Amino acid sequence: MVSSSAFMLPSLRRYHPHVSLITISIQVNDPAEVASAIEQARAAASEGAQLVEWRVDELAVEAAGHKACHALVRDTPMPCILTCRMVEEGGHFGGDESDRVGLVDSLVKAGIAPKYIDVESVAWRRDRDLRMGVGKLLAESECGLVLSTHDFEGRPDDLARQLDVMWAEDDAAVVKVAWMARSIRDSLEGMELLAEAAGPMIVVCMGRFGVMSRVLAGKFGGLLTFASLGEAQTTAPGQLTVDQLRNQYRFDSVSPSTSVFGIMGDPVEHSMSPLLHNTGFDLANFDGVMVPMPVIEGWESFKASLACLLDQPALNFSGLAVTSPHKENLSRFVEEVGGTLTPMVRRCGSANTLVVLPDGSLVADNTDTEGVVGPLRQVMTLKGSKVAMLGAGGAARAAAIGLLLEGAEVVVFNRSEERALALVDDVKARMESPVSIEYQSGGPQSSDGFKAVINMTTLGMDGGPDPSASPLEALGGSAEVLTEQMIVFDAVYSPLETPFVRQASRSGATVITGDAMFLAQAARQFKTWTGATAPMDTWMALLGS
Repeated sequence: MVSSSAFMLPSLRRYHPHVSLITISIQVNDPAEVASAIEQARAAASEGAQLVEWRVDELAVEAAGHKACHALVRDTPMPCILTCRMVEEGGHFGGDESDRVGLVDSLVKAGIAPKYIDVESVAWRRDRDLRMGVGKLLAESECGLVLSTHDFEGRPDDLARQLDVMWAEDDAAVVKVAWMARSIRDSLEGMELLAEAAGPMIVVCMGRFGVMSRVLAGKFGGLLTFASLGEAQTTAPGQLTVDQLRNQYRFDSVSPSTSVFGIMGDPVEHSMSPLLHNTGFDLANFDGVMVPMPVIEGWESFKASLACLLDQPALNFSGLAVTSPHKENLSRFVEEVGGTLTPMVRRCGSANTLVVLPDGSLVADNTDTEGVVGPLRQVMTLKGSKVAMLGAGGAARAAAIGLLLEGAEVVVFNRSEERALALVDDVKARMESPVSIEYQSGGPQSSDGFKAVINMTTLGMDGGPDPSASPLEALGGSAEVLTEQMIVFDAVYSPLETPFVRQASRSGATVITGDAMFLAQAARQFKTWTGATAPMDTWMALLGS
């Protein structure tokens, strides 16, 4: 039999708890796809993938499918896992178990063996013929058994029992568990499982709440993390591409000592923060990684998520960039646990930056004010200028305070009158002297003395509540407010060219796009976390691309 030891990767021959391999997962649905699948694997290997998982769910039934599987295993450009996933665990194999037994028997007869073969734990336990067939393949080659369980609904209630059963199986070389994450707390539990594993283990928390489990697999001893060659070729929710893992998330550099930072809010999937900060970490030779940490709206979900992060010593959790809707929750949390609020946070009542000091104490800062005021200050005189502000969230409060401190007059427009009035009253109470801030219903109808219009909502943002909307019309305003003399500032930076920005550009207004605010904030955060100066030229190039 052709031995799988033809590929002698040390981390596959002997378990190393802190080497995690990027595994490209490729689904092959028809024998005619074998050649292109092999080429995809070669391309993935050239990008840095170290294993390939052949998903052959639909090739187990007929002899032609078996021969296709032989070719995939025989001609693989790197060590491979052969997986025929049944429907009940998220795959496409819906045949009789004898079909999978036939596939395994054909491999034995052909003298071909993958590095690993993946079999669901439930199928392994209930089907004697499958155990016998796979057992023969294991005995006659160096193929290893990945015993797995998957739940696309959420964390299994009996997860501990399932793990006990799989760890007790002598034939299992690797134990794999995958479930759909419902919060980042699922990812943290998954990483705890890896840290406590008795041997080689794969933990996959699927979906948007599970991305950090994929990026940090190596930090906690995961044998591998799955990836795809392109975003259109993913085989599970939340799966990243090889390029994203290596170039956006510094996967090859993540180790047990790596400091972990997060971008926390909802949504955060389209945030550029991880790309910019991780690029900066790399250029500064700083051992850190930033990952997306989506947390749904609400104080309780925020409090529980942040508390869990802080309660994981092995995570080396070191800080957060916080966005909507949790900026007010961050300042509240840090104050309640006895941390330090900077003067600007105390004045704004919200924070967008968390620093976890070496002794575990917390510092909350707010860089939103300078992020808004700084770019505006470069193109206009704020003192005495009337500014229309769209939005009434945490970022809007910080922007209003920054503008008022510069002597501007602020008029707030927002869909929720109650929230807008609350912001106006709150801001007035926070200022040491009388200021000019008021609420007007609807949106601005004409220029009406306004020198600037700033959007502090998430309307127009990729992944936001309405990416195609302009906040001006959404709030009941009129495009007549946009004139050649107007300064227009949009805090949304993904994309840079929002519907509001396009609308303002057509009017001839002077436009400040969201990257100006974003870069100013990010640079200050980067300096706070690393002590290094942010690589602004590189960051601007990344945003421009």
